[in-house]
Amino acid sequence: VLMRILLILSALFLLHASASALTVTMAAKAEGGDKPTIVGTTNLPDGIDLIVTIRRQKSSYMAQDKVKIKGGSFRSVAFSQGGNGLNPGKYSVAITMGSAAFQPPPTWPVIGNDRSKLEGRPAQRSKYGGKVVEYTTSFNVGAGQSSAERDQAARAQSGKDTHTWWLQ
Repeated sequence: VLMRILLILSALFLLHASASALTVTMAAKAEGGDKPTIVGTTNLPDGIDLIVTIRRQKSSYMAQDKVKIKGGSFRSVAFSQGGNGLNPGKYSVAITMGSAAFQPPPTWPVIGNDRSKLEGRPAQRSKYGGKVVEYTTSFNVGAGQSSAERDQAARAQSGKDTHTWWLQ
């Protein structure tokens, strides 16, 4: 009898735990040509901060923007390369959610204090405990036709910028 009661209680606990989980959904795309803005939708709670990172290794390009979910959507700034349009080619996008401790307290009951209530493909176990949320996609600038000369110039400028930063 005791074993039967323990099994029933365990089943109820698991049912309650899975019922309180949030299966994360997220979608994003680039808008705006060679100065793209990343726009997306998600079912994460309003007020959550996300980091949008775009990269193109061939141009030594990486930029980030912190966005806030409002009404189930988010929008980044228009990304540029020194105020100019991005070099043509393929860019990767990663959208990540920071630690639950840095999210607004009203979101904690939904996401869990270590993001443990999050499920679905973008929510994955972290090797440091809890879960991380990361969504990845890619987009093309200029129909994906890259320019070796522009990429080389961008890499050279990136090296100069890094050197200047270190000197300062």
